[in-house]
This record gives sequence, structure tokens and C-alpha cells, in this order.
Amino acid sequence: MAKDFSGTAKSIVDAIGGIDNIKNLTHCMTRLRFILIDESKANDELVKSIPGVIGLVKQSGQYQVIIGNNVASVYNEIMKLGLPDNTPPTQDKGKLTLKKVGTNILDAIIGTMSPLIPAIIGGSMIKLLAMILEMVGVLPIDSSTYSLLSTIGDAPFFFLPILVSVSAARKFGSNIYLSMAIAGLMVHPVFMDWMAKIAEGTTVTFAMIPMVSVKYTYTIIPAMVMAWLLKYIDNGVDKITPAVTKNFLKPMLILLIAAPIAILLVGPMGVWVGTAISDFVFFIHSKLGWLAVAIVGAIWPLLVMTGMHRVFTPTIVQTIADTGVEGMVMPSEIGANLSLGGVSLAVALKTKNSELRQTALAAASSAIIAGITEPALYGVAIRLKRPMIASVITGFVAGAIAGIGGLASHSMAAPGLFTSVQFIDKNNPMSIVWIIIVMVVSIILSFILTLILGFEDIPTEQSNENTKNNGNFELLSPAEGTIKELTDIEDDVFSKEVLGKGFAVVPVNGKVVSPVSGQITAVFPTLHAFGILSEDGAEVLVHIGIDTVTLNGEGFNSSIKEGDNIQKGELLANIDLEFISSQNLSTEIIVIVTNTNEYTKLSLIKHNEVKSGEVVFVGEKSIENKQI
Repeated sequence: MAKDFSGTAKSIVDAIGGIDNIKNLTHCMTRLRFILIDESKANDELVKSIPGVIGLVKQSGQYQVIIGNNVASVYNEIMKLGLPDNTPPTQDKGKLTLKKVGTNILDAIIGTMSPLIPAIIGGSMIKLLAMILEMVGVLPIDSSTYSLLSTIGDAPFFFLPILVSVSAARKFGSNIYLSMAIAGLMVHPVFMDWMAKIAEGTTVTFAMIPMVSVKYTYTIIPAMVMAWLLKYIDNGVDKITPAVTKNFLKPMLILLIAAPIAILLVGPMGVWVGTAISDFVFFIHSKLGWLAVAIVGAIWPLLVMTGMHRVFTPTIVQTIADTGVEGMVMPSEIGANLSLGGVSLAVALKTKNSELRQTALAAASSAIIAGITEPALYGVAIRLKRPMIASVITGFVAGAIAGIGGLASHSMAAPGLFTSVQFIDKNNPMSIVWIIIVMVVSIILSFILTLILGFEDIPTEQSNENTKNNGNFELLSPAEGTIKELTDIEDDVFSKEVLGKGFAVVPVNGKVVSPVSGQITAVFPTLHAFGILSEDGAEVLVHIGIDTVTLNGEGFNSSIKEGDNIQKGELLANIDLEFISSQNLSTEIIVIVTNTNEYTKLSLIKHNEVKSGEVVFVGEKSIENKQI
């Protein structure tokens, strides 16, 4: 029976602030990528606790909920709740900085390319199928079936500018059909004939401006940039066209303006930039050889963690389109992917936690069979830390072997057991042997290293209960200052106790300590908030300031990491009170018990001035939640 994902979808939507808080939603192979209207309305800890959610990443303005293999099913259920499919995200009008420009470019590349990956992978795998059938003698290379199979596989690449134009127009909020029309010009047979004549030496001009020969099939950047420019061209033309003529004059003017810009300026420059990037990758590979593959193999899990791995998509596509294969990034993924499967198998063997064992086995099969690694990455490796070290080491070793063996991919499908055929070179039968060696080394070495390095096992629920003193607990003041009740906080999420009961401290210095002893369960990238699971079972959120997430970590300093054990009174963070206040933001340190519903009595026992580490709040667990 097919699993019902409607409950998961509704829980996620409720946890991020409801349908009305969603501005835009897309998904990639494993992640739901939300753009939220107000990210402060999202309850991160609640999202991460939802069954079916593997993890949470906030990057480039996106609220990324990691689902794994079932992401499409959850996405479809969310769309049924009434979310508009193609709502374009609103551009941030804040101050433009170099960092923001870089972030926006990366976000544009990732947002544009992610929806196209299924078509690109599907096409490349069909081309690979035709090659294998020809290799084994099933299909002669001059047969019509072989030719048509190759054409089916090549179609997504040949018309890639049109696919990019659709995806980019959705990303930037441009008119999709006008964007397709411009991209269609670039691959129009007549236009391509003119490009061929220019290449042969014929002078071709447009409005007396000489044109250069550029091949736009298989390209990405020209169509993407034009989709972005089209939004501004559309807005400009809209202002100068009378209302009664907009239905015919406006689109005509847009095409008359956009088409020359595309074929005279943006198109050639875009192709040159794309070629330069590909040439740079070739240069690095040619100079470092197998070492380049090894380095990428080692850092690949880290790139996946940040979503930066999608930045390589245009380069991989361009390289495969130009040369037929890609020999640096894709081979490095074999070891990176399968090593995560190996560490998951080792964890499944050694753990005494049945829930972790089930998670690890599912993650291992996903990574090894399908090359989908995020369940293993977030559910096992990052969670347990030392298996991540085993994966990085194995990624380097396996990448080195793949580089020495000269493996190169005909496709960009995530490398796994079934997709490893993409590395077969029909002119080099030894490539099959190298593939087998890399895969075996990846799984076995990562498995052994995980057993050697070990990991701190997650206690079972019973062993957790044995460490609790019947669930009663006390919270210390996280700083020296003045106690403030939650109802006095100028933020509805806290004052109305949406996240739970607790208290706040107005600090007199920047030293923030832990209010409980326990394990760090969450560290926000901006270091303004920490989640702690106390030894007594209390789930505690320490939130420094109001809206301080907008500072992007400036004014905050902490060496605490997720998974660390911490003692009450131990330093959690240092904050720059003067800087935070200068940004007109509150410096109140808020402490919340997020599992408030498990307690019958929660009391603030101290008021006015307090010392750092002084007991200020106590709780008593309800009878049904106490250990019996």
C-alpha cells in the first residue's frame, strides 16, 4: 500500500507558519525549498521533529526541509493544500553588498538548474543506454533505432536553452512565454544556419552591427541571463505603452528590444563565460590530475550540506555537451556517495538503538543503490560526527583511485550501484574494473574506518529515562542582568508562549551561559539561538535577542556545535551588546521550555536582578510523563 504523505505535508506547513507564510516552493531530489514571507514564524525544532523530516538547512533565503527519497510525494501533498505552483519570490531590496551579489548568483543558478535535473539525467541515461546496447552488439550504430534513441537522449541538451528559459523565468518572475520565445530564437534552424555561415567567414549583420558565430544548443547562461533581464525590459516597456495598446504593442516591443540584446550581447558573452568556467575546470584537472578528483571527493559531503554542490551542475552539463564526458566532479561522487552508505552500514551494525539502526539501514540502501545521500548525511554522518570523518577520508581515497583510473561520466545521475554504468568507456574495457574497485573500496574502507573511529551511540528511550530524576528540572539564568517575564516581551511568538513557557533576562554583559546540563541539539548558523536537550528531558531553547537573525552572526561568537555535551553554567556564547543595540535590536536573552505540554508545573521563582548561573525557573513533569 502506498504511504500517505498528507499528514507529513500538513505538519510541515503548520510548523513553518501556515500556507499564508509561504511565498514560493520548489523541490530538488531530496529537499523542499521554501521561500517564507516571515521566517521567524517557522518553528525549526518542530519542523525537525516531524516524522519523515531528515533535517533542516537555511541558505540563500531558502528554508530547506530535507525529506529524502519521498520529497516529490510530500511536495505534491503540500501543493494540494492550495499553494500557488509558480509564485515568483519577491526580491530583497536591502543594501547591495558583494556577499549578497554572490549569494544571489548562486541562488539563481541553483534555483534555475534544480528543476531541470530530471530531464538532464533522463536524457543522458538514454544516451548511455544506446551506447551500451551498441557495445554489446544489440543495436548497430547505423540502425534507425540507435539513431532515434540517441536523439531522444540528446533532446534535453539540444533544447537546453528553452528548458533553462522556463525555469529561470519562474525563478525571476519573468514572462515564461516571452522568455521561451527568446531562447527559441537561439536554437531556431534559420538562426543556426546564419551562425554556421559566420563561422565559415561570411559577414552577417543585424541593424548594421556585425554578429559573431555562437552555438547556443547545450548552453545555460545566455537563456538564464535573458530571463532575468526580461523582467526589467517588461517593466520598462509597460511604463511607456498606452493601456489600449498593451495587448499587442507591449509584447512586440519587448521582443524587439530583448532579441537584439540576446543575440548581439548577452548570448555571446554568456557562452564565453560558460566556456571560460569549463576551461578553468579543465585547467585545474589537467594540472592536479587525480588529486583534483580526490579533493572534490573529500569535500563533496560538505558541499551537499550547504547546497553548494548544485553550483557544479552548469559546468557538468556544459562539459558533457562539449566532450561527451565529465572526468573530475562526477567520478569524485562515487566515493563520496558510497562511503556514506558504508558508514551507515557500520552504524547499523554497532548501534543498540533500534530506531537509529532502522534509519541507518534505509540511508545505506538509498546511498549505495540510488546515490541519494542526504538521508545518510543528515540522519547518520553529521548526527554522529565521527562517521563523517570516515566518509571524508574515504571520499579522498576513492576519488584518488577514480582519478588514477581515468574514470569519466557520460551522465550526471547521482553515482550509485545502478547508475555506475555511466562511467563505462566503450573504448576501454578496463573502466569496468576501475568502477568495481572504486565502489568496493568506498563501501569497505568507510565501513572499517567507522568501526575503528567509533561513534557516540544515541541512547534508547529507556536509557534516556534512567538518567532523568522523574522529569523535574531547574533552569539557571543564562546571564547576569534583570529577569523579565515572557508576557512582557515585544514579540508575539514569545509573549503569547507559542513556543512554550519560560523567561527572559536583560543582560548587563555579553557572557551567555547554558541554563541546563545536556546535549546541544541545534545551533543556528547565525549563533543567535541554541537548542538543548537537558539531562532531565527538558527541551530548552536559548534565543539571544529579537530579530537578531538579521545580523547574520555579526556580534555573536560561539564555539559550540550541534551534538556537543554542555554543563549548566558553561559558556554558550559571547555577544556584543553595544553592536546589537546600535542596530536597534533587543538584547534580551529568552529561555523557553519547548516541550511545555509534558509538565504540570512551570514556575519562575526569581525576579528582578540575578547573577549568571542562579536558579530562576523550575518545572515538574506530569505523572503520565514520569518514569514508572
